[in-house]
Amino acid sequence: MKPRGSHLLWIATALLLVASAAGAAGAASTPLHASSEDGYLVFRSDDGQFKWWLDGRVNLDGAFFIEDKNPLGDGVQLRRARLSFKAILWGDWYAEWDVDFAEEIVAMKDTYLRYDNLFDRQGYVRVGNFREPFGLEENTSSRNIQFQERSQATDGFVPGRKMGIEVARFAPCYRVAMGVFGPDVTEYETEADDMAWNVTGRLNANFLRDEDTVLHLGVAASRRQPQFDSGSLRFRTRNEYHVNNYKYVDTDNISNVDGYDLLGGEAAFVDKRLRLQAEVIDVNVDRAGALDDLDFGGWYASASYFLTDDTHPYEWEDAEFGRLMPRGPHGAVEALVRYSAVDMSDADVHGGESTALTLGVNWHANANVRFYNSLVLVDNDDDANAKGALVGNDDYRFYQCRVLIMF
Repeated sequence: MKPRGSHLLWIATALLLVASAAGAAGAASTPLHASSEDGYLVFRSDDGQFKWWLDGRVNLDGAFFIEDKNPLGDGVQLRRARLSFKAILWGDWYAEWDVDFAEEIVAMKDTYLRYDNLFDRQGYVRVGNFREPFGLEENTSSRNIQFQERSQATDGFVPGRKMGIEVARFAPCYRVAMGVFGPDVTEYETEADDMAWNVTGRLNANFLRDEDTVLHLGVAASRRQPQFDSGSLRFRTRNEYHVNNYKYVDTDNISNVDGYDLLGGEAAFVDKRLRLQAEVIDVNVDRAGALDDLDFGGWYASASYFLTDDTHPYEWEDAEFGRLMPRGPHGAVEALVRYSAVDMSDADVHGGESTALTLGVNWHANANVRFYNSLVLVDNDDDANAKGALVGNDDYRFYQCRVLIMF
């Protein structure tokens, strides 16, 4: 009998716990000292060979709509309730086990084992469930994203977390990563078909980098197949909120798909208080027989400016932006704007098009507490109707807020 998704989840968890237990057994005579690092409680050995810590995160969200054609329903939500166990073992091994308890559902997130002493400690290989190397916004942790939700294009097309193996190499000016991936841990076979394997890679470079400045550029590509030889594929996305589950832009099931390609480009520039960022994603779907191939896509561009003397730190080892530590005693205040667009209509597929303009203000009270506030203006076309479940051409607005707690 082949393992179901829940079985895979527990197998992955057991492997990480075995690895952690092995490290604990070998380090039984090594004392660990507690300290606070950027607001996290950490236990570390004097020689740096062993390190243990918990990483918690809670997102409390609210959304309030100015409706147009469809009733949307104001509300609040526990968006995330994340608890992670992280460990460095014998200096070279890193293990992570990340679980989300939001919405009364236990969901496995990052669960992997990584060997860090590759390419003279300028690279790694990891195996487990984690984000595929595609996109800047997707690979930036939800602790550090600028807006409450990732853009429509990222949500609709970027693959996110999958089970797989990845090799990465990095240097101060570049980073390259490539991996082979199967399904998410929640997916499993219901037929006798074999699951599909996907290949994804990302290349990044940075320039002008110092303490307050960086120019980040990147490209990514992925060759993919529908899972489990089903030949069916579906893309859909939210209008950048999560309080309800409406997904206006939706291709429905696309049949007779041989495979599809994702291509992405990313750019970001930080100069002290200013940050500019943009991504574009192109999707090409190959269909069998006389059916037309399909071309979908999306993009976003954003700008932000700190009203306080702060900047977004850049982590070149991961080619992403890291955790902000406010410089002043009263925290950091940031004004933001983002424009995003997504198109899921082509040939005989009418998934719809949508744009969204977001205006926001964030207050980073300290390294552990953050408040998000934003006003979003949505413009959906006639085909953006959740495959007939909603009225199309619905142009509405909403205010959303978040309290983010990290510990």
